Amino acid sequence: MEDVKKAISVFNYAEKIKTNLIMASSLLEFLCGIKDEAEVAGAEKLLVAYLNALIVEVNIAANASQVEGFRDIASKLQKAAEQVRQHNYAIVQRFVSEAISLATTHGSWAARILKEKDLM
Repeated sequence: MEDVKKAISVFNYAEKIKTNLIMASSLLEFLCGIKDEAEVAGAEKLLVAYLNALIVEVNIAANASQVEGFRDIASKLQKAAEQVRQHNYAIVQRFVSEAISLATTHGSWAARILKEKDLM
């Protein structure tokens, strides 16, 4: 029963994190299309703030689920935020993509457990 509880928690957190990472990717794509320098500066600040808020959420997921792999996602997001400040958008996209992959991996484990128990 304990595996099921953990799987439900991990699945929920992984799906929520993936959704937010996809939104971060969309925000980055929007940022890349901005031409006005003043608007770029503001958009970068907003994206960094969003990534920082997501880091907090990921750390909550790591603490609540006891899945240390979520901390790897937080690390990728910290690196992404640093690269936004340096205007290295291609590297930011790589870190966000890697974070999505990590979240997917953890969600897949949880989904497998839930399917084995006929809960999904």
